[in-house]
Amino acid sequence: MLEFMRKASKTIFIKAFLGLLILSFAAWGIGDIFRGRAASTAVATVGETDIPLEAYRAEFARELQRISQIFGQDITREQGKAMGLGNMLVGRLVQNALINEGANDLGLLVSDTTVVEEIKRNPEFFNQAGQFDRNIYINTLTRSGFTENRYIAHVRTNMARQQYLAPVRDGVVPPKHLIGALYAHAAEQRTADVIRIEHSAIPNVPAPSASDLSTYHQDHAANFMAPEYRRITAVVLQAATIANTITISEDDIQAAYDEREAEYLTPEKRTLRQVLVNDEDTAQKAKSLLDGGKTIAEVAAEVGANTAMVDIGDFTSADAANLSADIATAIFALPKGGRTDVLSSPLGWHVFEVVDITPSVVKPLSEVRDDLAQAVKLDRALNSLFELSNKLEDLLGGGQTFEEAANELGLSTTRIAAVDASGNGPDGQPAQTPYLTDLIKEAFKLGDGQDSTLIEATDGQAFFVVRVDGITAPALRPLDSVMTQVTQAWSSQKRADMAAEIVKSVEQRIESGETVADVAKALGFAASTTRSFTRDGKGLAQNALPAEVVQSLFNMDIGGVTAAEGTGAHTVARLASIIPANPDETSAAYRTVADQALSDMQNDLLTQLSVALEGMHGVTLNQKVINEAY
Repeated sequence: MLEFMRKASKTIFIKAFLGLLILSFAAWGIGDIFRGRAASTAVATVGETDIPLEAYRAEFARELQRISQIFGQDITREQGKAMGLGNMLVGRLVQNALINEGANDLGLLVSDTTVVEEIKRNPEFFNQAGQFDRNIYINTLTRSGFTENRYIAHVRTNMARQQYLAPVRDGVVPPKHLIGALYAHAAEQRTADVIRIEHSAIPNVPAPSASDLSTYHQDHAANFMAPEYRRITAVVLQAATIANTITISEDDIQAAYDEREAEYLTPEKRTLRQVLVNDEDTAQKAKSLLDGGKTIAEVAAEVGANTAMVDIGDFTSADAANLSADIATAIFALPKGGRTDVLSSPLGWHVFEVVDITPSVVKPLSEVRDDLAQAVKLDRALNSLFELSNKLEDLLGGGQTFEEAANELGLSTTRIAAVDASGNGPDGQPAQTPYLTDLIKEAFKLGDGQDSTLIEATDGQAFFVVRVDGITAPALRPLDSVMTQVTQAWSSQKRADMAAEIVKSVEQRIESGETVADVAKALGFAASTTRSFTRDGKGLAQNALPAEVVQSLFNMDIGGVTAAEGTGAHTVARLASIIPANPDETSAAYRTVADQALSDMQNDLLTQLSVALEGMHGVTLNQKVINEAY
């Protein structure tokens, strides 16, 4: 897909994620945030609509964050650009703008009432009672960088877009005979008689000669290369090292404890039950019933409260204050078993009951003394660290070498004779030095003889400078240093070659009329018959057949023979039976095929719609601005 994106610059607005246009026009879409003319910063122009650089950058940043979460690591802007992300996002923005223009052409309007109803249906704005809550609504918009007017405009635009696309989406009906043909193709099953020739079971594998290993080593040099190594020198200033030189008094520790007492306090908690309803009158009725002796569960059921909201667990005073200050005051004034009067919050009307009380606990100084002392030292060390880093930077800026500056400040230098980009030395073991990952990351940005600026470590607890003293280019490892690996690789290849020769004989014997079972027995291998399977391999045990064999079996008649190499074995298969699909319109498989046919037809129609809209309104890309966005 990424390769397609790279090639799609000329038609990117025609085929960019049409499926997304059918399935999702969420209220958080791009919408008309790019309305307004700003030709000098537009990444594209659709009709009279400019898509400004700011909108493109914001979308690019959001997509980078999403992809980084998927991969579990940060994806840089450069990597995103190389993946074709930029073209994809321009296509998405242009596609949205084209659909907006189409909706405007028809004069589609969405009333204020309809917009309000749509917003109130969004579960993002519901409270715990499952109701729209304006406070949550405003807070959510604020966190997302929206004003209320801008968000309402988003919703209105997206709803108009849905109205515009609905006839295309909803008016498509795939022909029944088409679905039947597609289902027959997808649901057809086959079985095969199989001989699996395990490489590890092949007898009489010769031992390699010295010449064999030397030739294999040279012919497969890429498998035995040593990576690029760098020789580096660094000066690392660590707060932890400075902390070990700092002495503090008992008064210092006591003062720090007093300042941080809140950190060692576990606040009082109260386990609560409640009756939560929508109006005050019902809440007053609930209070009367509780005072009359009924249990809170009985009362909740009688007044129609949500029984799932009765037992609400442990609350601190701060937790309760999130509902309201009055609620927090009332709850924490009660004894165990006490009950509040009717109280209100943004969630509704409550009557609370205190089930249990867990008193507050403060850790004594004796329990936290050692950790606190170290924290105080580290705080002071960080102050010294910044001062020391400034001195080091001044000395280096004045022309001193790493060694000269380190010596003047009483610091030591760190030297690594050889390290690769993963932080490993030639022995394959990680280099032993503090902040290795940070050092390597910077060292591999430098050229031979270059040094870095003073850099803060990723944990904020150190500063460092690093210099590259030499670069050893990737090279083929000497044969004697990788003899074991070369021997194993040669033997594996030899077994595979011998298996391939056995396969030729097996195919000839089966094609000449011998049964699969007889051939397998004669050669000392096992034969088996697969369960029925579809052309996508469903029904087969994992790794039962190589994908190439499965594909071939669906392109031959009964009795046909095919073979392929798989993981650790060669497989020979003879097609044993063909089981035609049995159309069942009520089955999940049939519905899946029907849904896919519907989606494909909708995509085709949307492609044609996009082409027509492009011809009517015109699309211009500003590649210069797009490039500057990075």
